[in-house]
Amino acid sequence: MKKVLSLALLVLLVLCLGASAFAQETKTVPATKAKPVTADKTEQETQKQGIPVIVVHSGDDVFGGSLALKLKENFKKSALFSLADQDSKAVRVRIESRSEFSDRPEIGSVYSVVWTFAESGEVVPFYLKQELGLVNSRNVENKAADLINKTDKIAGEYKYLFD
Repeated sequence: MKKVLSLALLVLLVLCLGASAFAQETKTVPATKAKPVTADKTEQETQKQGIPVIVVHSGDDVFGGSLALKLKENFKKSALFSLADQDSKAVRVRIESRSEFSDRPEIGSVYSVVWTFAESGEVVPFYLKQELGLVNSRNVENKAADLINKTDKIAGEYKYLFD
């Protein structure tokens, strides 16, 4: 019972950290610079280049860092996605992670993923979706693949934002 209570408190803590990190990311809105009008990309060009994605990780645990790194590697290898820079129109995948048990960090990590969309790094991002989960050495690959599938579904659902 004590382990369940501590796990529940840890999950609540990660949710709060994820929400506060999202709030910090959207807190300041600097004045936007006037940008020259460019021709819109056609849907075919976007599909050729892939959906632009930015992965941001916060946390000092091994498994959360491995999950973020594996996610970046898989996005880079994928024909459906391309890693983008902070100043481009992209889906942003923000991962917050902490060790599941602080006394035994080798057991696993709890993570929170928040998907947002932003025109650039200078504007407030739009919230799209969030998820909470556990990752360990046995399921890092599967969790990364699962997050890529969810990113694809989310990007498909909000594809009008890229127009």
